[in-house]
Amino acid sequence: MYCLETKGLCHHYSADQPILQDVGLRVPEGSIYGFLGPNGAGKTTTLKLALGLLKKQQGEIFIFGQSFEAHRIGILQKIGSLIETPSLYGHLDAKENLRVFQKTYRCSPGRIEIVLRDTGLAETGRKKAGQFSLGMKQRLAIAIALLNDPKLLILDEPTNGLDPGGIIAMRELLKTLNRERGVTILVSSHLLSEISKLVTHAGVIRQGRLVFQGTMAELHGLGDGDLENTFIGLTEK
Repeated sequence: MYCLETKGLCHHYSADQPILQDVGLRVPEGSIYGFLGPNGAGKTTTLKLALGLLKKQQGEIFIFGQSFEAHRIGILQKIGSLIETPSLYGHLDAKENLRVFQKTYRCSPGRIEIVLRDTGLAETGRKKAGQFSLGMKQRLAIAIALLNDPKLLILDEPTNGLDPGGIIAMRELLKTLNRERGVTILVSSHLLSEISKLVTHAGVIRQGRLVFQGTMAELHGLGDGDLENTFIGLTEK
């Protein structure tokens, strides 16, 4: 079963500027799916459409086997997401930020301590989010995305701006969520070397078209076996 599936997804900002062309994502339930492609290839637009942040123009979106259009509210209650820049209240500390979103999501207050611990922010105390490093802000944004105990986590370039230690910590957090909590994860990135250490499946998009989709083993099997060369070959044709 696919946790998220799109069929014939197309999008354009003007008649002569197609952004997505017939994109058919298939994210298996229980997988960590890497959505790969150069900057500007259409990754963020696809994710925004899947979350209802952009109005769908053409195609179908199914999440948890249901039409997103017909079951939007119920589906969104089971999804956590981080798209582009984290939206945080700089004058509030980590716990206060989470408390705002906990009330909005109407989830258990007990989730706050759980996600603080999971993301390594339990000891930040009264430090304001505006004083956080970029890595800490990213972790707080992930904590917010995890508040409602999602079944599907959608993350757009979550390691952007992180130092090597932060990237490793993020990778281990996502692996733990997938293996121990059963969370399906869809993560976009243009960093092949990092994403290859994390994901089980991948889709590669180039100029709005999906040019590969399958397991990481299948991606490794293309071309000469060099993953970097394969990625370059797929995205620069």
